[in-house]
Amino acid sequence: MKVKGINKHLKIKYLFQLSVVVLLTIYMTSCNKKAVVEDYQSLRHAEWNQDTALVFDINIPDPKKLYDLSFTVRNEGCYAYSNLWIFVAIIPPSGKELSDTVELTLAKPSGEWLGSGLGDLYDRKYPYKKTIFFPEIGKYTISVRQGMRTKNGILTGIHDFGIVLEKAL
Repeated sequence: MKVKGINKHLKIKYLFQLSVVVLLTIYMTSCNKKAVVEDYQSLRHAEWNQDTALVFDINIPDPKKLYDLSFTVRNEGCYAYSNLWIFVAIIPPSGKELSDTVELTLAKPSGEWLGSGLGDLYDRKYPYKKTIFFPEIGKYTISVRQGMRTKNGILTGIHDFGIVLEKAL
């Protein structure tokens, strides 16, 4: 009689553990995009000159796949603005440049920083283009310059800037 109770308890414990493993596996694989490229550049002394382009290279092996392209910004709490204007140039292997001007909002109107913070640094990911495709095979170059109006052309308080290219869901 006691053996049946132990076996039943072991079966329940085994089924529970198996269920947890299966659910965790499903959760980890179904909700997670796969980053194809994740590249960040630090700005020395958190200063970004308007003449300095941050250049990111990505390799596209299959022009039929769809991607999501995002920008990431890490700003200091002393950053003087609530936004960041950037000039984006995407240059395909053929060399025909596509240009865009983008505003990234870093803080709420109340002054509260958006994104996650650790100490005096705040990180945020900004979706830029969703479900885009790159029509050519090969190396694409993404060039980003800051477009903020400052007295000397140097923007202070931006610590890092990056791109994230993920497979679209």
